[in-house]
Amino acid sequence: MTEVLDLYASVADRAKAVLGDVLGNPEIAATISEDTDIIHDLGLDSIQAINFLLALEDVFDVELEFEELTYEQLRKFSGVCGFVIAAMAVSA
Repeated sequence: MTEVLDLYASVADRAKAVLGDVLGNPEIAATISEDTDIIHDLGLDSIQAINFLLALEDVFDVELEFEELTYEQLRKFSGVCGFVIAAMAVSA
């Protein structure tokens, strides 16, 4: 269980930094929680969402299956992290 929590925390920390970079505001990473709605709370637009997902692919060296990503997963920060972790498991 601890390994799973450590993996989630690691993914979340790196994803927060990527999201801050995509939004042009690295300091915002400190304000992001699991429940943050990255579309409504942070104002992530469609181009930024694509850039965010592509950057996550690069950072985590995974291929994200975008057609499998739901709006709910993309909207909540925890959903994005879970999606990345699932992609990491598939590529392992």
